[in-house]
Amino acid sequence: MQICRHLNYVRSLSPGKAVFFYQTPERDFIPIQVETNRIRAAKSGFSEAYDKNQTLKNLAPQDLAYSNPQCIDACYVPPNVSEIQCRFSLRVEANSMQPESCEDEKVRRYLSKLACTYAQAGGYHELARRYCQNILLGTWLWRNSHTRGTLVEVLTSNENRYVISDARYLGWTVIWPEEEQAVLEGLASEMAVALSEPRQYWFADITARLKTGFCQEIHPSQKFIDGHQPGESSKQYATVQCEDGRQAACFHAEKVGAALQMIDDWWDVEADKRLRTHEYGADREYLIARRHPKNKQDFYTLLTQTAVFIRQLRKVRDNGGEIPPHIHYLMAVLCKAGLFQRGGQ
Repeated sequence: MQICRHLNYVRSLSPGKAVFFYQTPERDFIPIQVETNRIRAAKSGFSEAYDKNQTLKNLAPQDLAYSNPQCIDACYVPPNVSEIQCRFSLRVEANSMQPESCEDEKVRRYLSKLACTYAQAGGYHELARRYCQNILLGTWLWRNSHTRGTLVEVLTSNENRYVISDARYLGWTVIWPEEEQAVLEGLASEMAVALSEPRQYWFADITARLKTGFCQEIHPSQKFIDGHQPGESSKQYATVQCEDGRQAACFHAEKVGAALQMIDDWWDVEADKRLRTHEYGADREYLIARRHPKNKQDFYTLLTQTAVFIRQLRKVRDNGGEIPPHIHYLMAVLCKAGLFQRGGQ
């Protein structure tokens, strides 16, 4: 199958912003706010003493001892608050069942047949299980997952409630206890239906209750800024405005989505880490593409083999067996969605 000039998908998982707050006996929502600090930082950067050729600059000993005044955002748990919450909503739709737009009818038929056969072979349950693992593990909390206790609660639009009492004792590769495994399978079963049934609109409300230390630092999303005005913070945190005008610290929806998409450990048979779903298997920790096109394991190379994968899925559907990992990966990218066309060249 040839990749056509115009091809795109709409994402199947749509998380909202994850907001930090706490509760008191009088109020059930008090936003955790970001504060601005002005500090005198020490000069410690490489460029303070060396040029780009690693040649020492002509400096007096005092030059590196002067302070470097900075204005930065910071966020902390308020005093005498021992538990905070972080909450977001998730909408799941069956948008990977067919392209949103595709100029080639043959390509559309192939991709629709791929998704349909994948669903019949039970493939969406594997994707759903991985997404739900990240939800229940609190992967989306990022640096805030290091706590004295992390309870994760999920309320679904099917009026079901799923609870992990402490996510700290669970892991991606370890076997979960029977009770927690039942929670994972129940939640994954609901999501799998939503991923594969176009008429099913499924929502979940996810809340993490974090037991924290005294005035513990919180790490919301950091804004990307090209520059800042005098007096503005050089490091700014993301916030969302509440109805009373106060600003609550939060994660961007994109950062939550990135955590849920960290399911690709199919990139190598001896993979020692999972990657965020990406067309070229971008590994930001090592700054390398784990699915480089020269290895023929990137998304676009695999996409051209759709007809072959349909035949493989039919055998799994009719005779049983395991779905090949590269098909799971291909469908995960379609669930992530994006513009996949080759353009007008």
